[in-house]
Amino acid sequence: MILSLGMIEGQNFSEDVLWSLSLGNAKQLLVGSAYGFGAILHIAAEDADDLGNSLREFAKLQGVTGVVTLALRTEA
Repeated sequence: MILSLGMIEGQNFSEDVLWSLSLGNAKQLLVGSAYGFGAILHIAAEDADDLGNSLREFAKLQGVTGVVTLALRTEA
């Protein structure tokens, strides 16, 4: 399992959309908003491919201007 803390950058997107996005083998938890930047998410994925796919899905959302990984942790 790979755990990631990431920032979804943008100012014109709904945080509800972040919750409702289906990520397959990854799950997201909204940690909070980063005023002036966007939202902070915790993502738990089965493997690196699932994490990469989930980050690409967030990047496709309308109003998102960037996706930044803040921290990664792997667990056995």
